[in-house]
Amino acid sequence: MKVGSVNFQQDDSQGNPVLAYLRHHGTAQGLLTPLANEGYTFANTVGTTVFNAPLTNKPYSKISGDYNPIHINPYFSDFASLPATITHGLWLSATTLRYVGNVVAQGHPDRVLA
Repeated sequence: MKVGSVNFQQDDSQGNPVLAYLRHHGTAQGLLTPLANEGYTFANTVGTTVFNAPLTNKPYSKISGDYNPIHINPYFSDFASLPATITHGLWLSATTLRYVGNVVAQGHPDRVLA
């Protein structure tokens, strides 16, 4: 998103002094700024983390309004050649984000950009 431009013309000038000043003294706005990670990493070298999906997806379907039969109907998921009903992608995403905020970011979810 463009919010402005700098146009400068002068016959006896080399370069654009306004842009040169902004490059040396300005700060870019609206760009992602990497934060110090203070030693945490996404790689788990100690062991394995296991997420247990719910035995039934019906409560999540009710809350989310997503009643896709691959999530709640074992006959339909069998017809779709799935081993069982599959857990909602947003449930998996929320669970992963909770893990990253609590474990990887050491209880500081504000460190995580989702």
